[in-house]
Amino acid sequence: MKVTHLGFLNEPDFSTTYASMVSNGYQSADFIKILHPTLQRANLSNVLITCCDATGWKAQTNMTKDLKAAGVEDLIGVMTSHPYSSALDGPLPTTRKVWETEFSDLAGKWSTDWYTAPGATGDGYRWAYLIHTGLTTGNVSAYLWWVGTQDRETNGNNNEKLILVDKGDYFVSKRFWAFAQYSRPIRPGAVRVAVSGGTSLLATAFVNVDGSVVVVAINTGAEAQGLEVAGVKAAVAKAWVTDATRDMAPVGSVVGSDASVGGVSVPGRGLVSLVITPA
Repeated sequence: MKVTHLGFLNEPDFSTTYASMVSNGYQSADFIKILHPTLQRANLSNVLITCCDATGWKAQTNMTKDLKAAGVEDLIGVMTSHPYSSALDGPLPTTRKVWETEFSDLAGKWSTDWYTAPGATGDGYRWAYLIHTGLTTGNVSAYLWWVGTQDRETNGNNNEKLILVDKGDYFVSKRFWAFAQYSRPIRPGAVRVAVSGGTSLLATAFVNVDGSVVVVAINTGAEAQGLEVAGVKAAVAKAWVTDATRDMAPVGSVVGSDASVGGVSVPGRGLVSLVITPA
């Protein structure tokens, strides 16, 4: 395994009953001034420092300001944060890349629902919306979930897992498929590009390293909406849909005789991903 990033803190603004380390932005900066040259001397200049995984976006905003004031922003590869104690409601004040490195539904009981009600914390649709918000409002380049798999006994069988493992069987939540709709078509190194959607469609678009164009659209309305991609002619295009009854199910032909991309129906409260190989 190739190590590419190194983080030395986890929720440094949160004092717990178990082993933890409390640190403010200036204390973190003092350590970075030691860590960065140590990596350089060890021929690990390719390993980027991440900081600081605060419990909330507001706390990380304050730490980021302190790191900048201490003169270490350029020594950091990625600013990182969690949105537990305060929401991801805007970009962090930094020129560095930003990752959301941990979030999950710690309160709700295990659920495999896609959509039950507006704002329901465990629903797959809700997490698709949060990923979209992170990518757009927060301008993050990574959005990570905690934790992948877990049994029934841990933490009262809550919703912090994507997959429930139980006595040799496993059960997959719809949150898993919300993440899959983004992570499968949008590959490492992709660049987000401008896109505009209809009145009820929340859309993001990316260009992958291989030149393929990805469009992910969430339908916030209750009725199905058609989806067409203007400005791109396709040699090949594939689409997948997730809703209450489908889990990243393939959609039929989406390329017209004139190489246009369209004819895709985004179901009410549904999610569609398109991958287009330009003509």
